[in-house]
Amino acid sequence: MDIKSLDIFCEIIDNFGDIGVVYRLAKELKNLYGDRVEIRVFLNRVDEFISINKKAKLVEYQEIDGIIYITNEYLAKNICTFSPANVIIEAFGCNILEEYLERAKVESSLLINLEYLSGEDWIEDIHLMESPLGAPKLKKYFFMPGFTEKTGGVIVDSLFLDRKKSVLKNKDVYLNKYIPEIEKEDYFIGTIFSYEKNFLPLLDVLIENKRKNCLLILGKKSQTSIKSIIQDLDGVTSKDDIYQYRNIMFKFMPFLEQEEYEELINLVDYNFVRGEDSFVRALLTGKPFIWHIYLQDEMAHMDKIEGFVGKYRDTLEKVGLKGALDTHIELLRDYNLRDSNSLELGKESFDNFFKKFEEISKLSQNYSEYIELKCNLIDKLNEFILKY
Repeated sequence: MDIKSLDIFCEIIDNFGDIGVVYRLAKELKNLYGDRVEIRVFLNRVDEFISINKKAKLVEYQEIDGIIYITNEYLAKNICTFSPANVIIEAFGCNILEEYLERAKVESSLLINLEYLSGEDWIEDIHLMESPLGAPKLKKYFFMPGFTEKTGGVIVDSLFLDRKKSVLKNKDVYLNKYIPEIEKEDYFIGTIFSYEKNFLPLLDVLIENKRKNCLLILGKKSQTSIKSIIQDLDGVTSKDDIYQYRNIMFKFMPFLEQEEYEELINLVDYNFVRGEDSFVRALLTGKPFIWHIYLQDEMAHMDKIEGFVGKYRDTLEKVGLKGALDTHIELLRDYNLRDSNSLELGKESFDNFFKKFEEISKLSQNYSEYIELKCNLIDKLNEFILKY
């Protein structure tokens, strides 16, 4: 099918994950299609978008880098002037304005229901399955992101890969940009972007490694968690947003736009990440990672953890570093084994993770290469649209 126009719908609920994915998707599709395809993104609100994109404004209609961003309220008020795109992406089962959808059933060709990322086996059976609309023209299909070739993959965007290369080639420049305080000394650097968590077990291990450690703390939940812990420790010194405790320097980072965050996670040695979009970015860095998955009722999030670690093991068993692989998988399970987000001590231990850090680094690099080559959502999505 010849794609002429593309509309993406996103409903922001309570965090930056959904808009983060949609913003990335829109940018990469614009990079792929250029000016020959008009791309519009419809949002229920723009507050979170403003936070991750410094060019965005608190307005109902705006164009940024060739992509048009429109609020649902503006669409509703001006629906009589809107023609639906011939390809529509409904992100994460969001609601589309009924008047728009009724017109799309007659005028549009393809509606793609882009679902949340999952490693569970059943998504392979659902991926690209039709969801009948009973429309004269419009057809709807499920597109299931995942970690195997039989799924929709994850967003592997060229803009991220270019940014990654730039950081690796010019590390001193980016160190000076984000952590000028370390003055190019040999620090062991990690980022922490998590939900509420007690990080005392992590601090204990870093103290024992006898190295100069730097932790870059991102997001209110991470910063609140760390502050609540270090305020009770003896010997902590501070200046502005930098705290020092023994051989660990904590830097509380300002809110970064999406592109800045991508630079930072490629700069450091390891990353603690949360949610979906940041998790996938961490995978693509090829650096050791700890994933804090979004908490679900009745521990349903652990099914998703098990789904991912199963695919992770299947892909990396051939590398041969079984001890390191077992260690990483055990930590991912223990770190997420919770029925609430709190500062209670969890089951996780970081001892073996850092003892086997070099081996886990090799596993992470191998997995990054696999994702890039075999699970590229942009390629899979484009191929499906063109063949439709």
